[in-house]
Parts: sequence; C-alpha cells; structure tokens
Amino acid sequence: MLHCSIQSRRIEDKIRSDAESAADRPEDFDFFIFATTTQMAGVTRDRLEDDLASEYEWRVHIKDFARLRKDLMDVENHDLAQEHLNVDPSNALDNPENDIEELYQAQISRLQERRPRHGELVEDQPIVAVHIFPVESVSDPPEMIATDLPEPPKFRSRSAGAQGFGDLVVTAPYTDLSEGLFSEYICLDGDGWVEAVTTKLVIERSERQGIAWYIDKEIVELVGRVCEMYQDSGFFPPVYVYITLIDSGCYTIEKPQRLIGPDVTRPINEDLLQLKRVKIEDLESDIALTLREPLYQLWNRVGWQHGSIHYSQNDDDSFEWDPYEA
Repeated sequence: MLHCSIQSRRIEDKIRSDAESAADRPEDFDFFIFATTTQMAGVTRDRLEDDLASEYEWRVHIKDFARLRKDLMDVENHDLAQEHLNVDPSNALDNPENDIEELYQAQISRLQERRPRHGELVEDQPIVAVHIFPVESVSDPPEMIATDLPEPPKFRSRSAGAQGFGDLVVTAPYTDLSEGLFSEYICLDGDGWVEAVTTKLVIERSERQGIAWYIDKEIVELVGRVCEMYQDSGFFPPVYVYITLIDSGCYTIEKPQRLIGPDVTRPINEDLLQLKRVKIEDLESDIALTLREPLYQLWNRVGWQHGSIHYSQNDDDSFEWDPYEA
C-alpha cells in the first residue's frame, strides 16, 4: 500500500491517519509505504516506522524528502527529481543547508562593510537585515535575469517602486532608486533568494535613539509577503529565514510610551547580532508563530525577560500573534 503527500504541517498525524485508513481497507497487504516531500527528523521517522510496524504488523517505510533525494540519484529519474523535488539529482547528497549558510554569511560580510546589492547605503544608522533563501536557490538555482523576475514586495506602509539591475530586482523608495543611495531596499536575486535591508527602524525617545518597538511587525509582514511572492512565482519550500542586526551594539529597543516595561533595559552590546535561523516548511503556515523564537531572542537580549510584546501566551502554553497597537 502506497500513500503520498505534499503536506508539511502535522506530518506525523497525517501518516498515522493514513495508516489507520489503510488498515480499514478490505485488501490484505504486507507493505505500507508513505512518501512525502516533507523533511523529517530521522529519529522521528524511525520511531514512527517502528510504531506502525508494531501496531499493524506491516513492513513500514517512510520515504521523506531526504530519502527521496537519495533514491532519485538514478540517472533515469533525473527529470522526476527536478520536476517534483526541485533539486539537481547530481547533487542529491549535498547538504543544501550548508550551502545556504555559506551564502548567508557572505552577504553579512558585505553588509558589515555597508555595501548593498546595488548602489550605496546611508551611513550611521543601524541595519536590520532579513535574508530569505528557498532551498532551490542553492540546490537548483534558476539563474534568472531581472526581466524574468517578479517584483519583490516593499516594506509595510511605505511608497516604493521596483527596478531591475541585470540579474536582480530591487524594490526601494523612489528617491533612493533615482539617487542610488538607499535607506532601505528589498532585493530579489536571480537565483530566488531575497535580501531585505532597512535603516529606518530607529526611533528617538527622551533624547535617546533605539530600535523601534514595531520591528516584529515589519519583519513578520515582510516575510509573509515574500512567501506569497514565492507561491505565485512557483518557488517551493523549505525556505530559510535569517534576521540580523548590524552596527546596533549601542542600541536597545524603545518601547511604546504607554507600555510598562522592565525597570532596566540594556543595549544589544554586539555590532553583529545574528538571530536564530528559521525554517519554513509550508508557505501557507502561520509566519508570525514560525518567527517567534528569533524575535523573542531579540527582545530578551535587551532585557525583556518574557520576550516580544507582540505575542500572547495561552493557558495551554501555546502562543498567538497579538501585535501591540500604540
């Protein structure tokens, strides 16, 4: 019995449900194979195989993304691998996460020198950078030119235009595009990855500058719009998200004026703060909840022991996106 799925949320529940449905069928069979494009933890996959084999007395084999990549190295199956898994089978044993990490670190080294993808970047203000990498940007890069790329989204509530520069497209304020001096931009590379940079998330309170309290909203809405762009353009998950603050060591987060916060906050204390990487396995998933951990990490860094002000915790210890409105 073979079951196939492209579902990525609650995949363990899906496999157990399908096994139960298969057991209710009138036919007798010895093998239960579940194929999924989801990347599963090996220990979870092995445990689930053992559980189902014990419960139903079948031979159970779960072919997740990693196993499918390995199985489809056969030259005769290259077209299938490229069409359905969005990978180059000749590199099936490569670890794309390592390649993505190297690509990300190269961009951060460039931004530490305040060099954008195109033009120049304004001086002095701290940089908030969000990098978003679909796995195929390294496993099977499309190598598109600007005229074939969609327009990347803009930062929320700000007027902007888009312009192509060879093998990338940049969305930025109109004045920035015309002068080549950028205060913020969102760049879509020809290989499908996105670099979003802004120096505008700084506000002044009591003659002190700090990172704006609404940074979470900017990032969550941005990543959500990029995921929508990927869906519309045919890019597939998983997608890896990195949030980085550069030249921000002497800044803290300035809270809303009417909100009671901790008695003492502290500066970030690092000129390069790289938050926890996030892996998005479903472009329709709850982006805000997916990004909660790195955003909590940021707020905790500056003295907010319970994390971001934009989430609420339920009685069952689950979290909800609950953005603060000033």
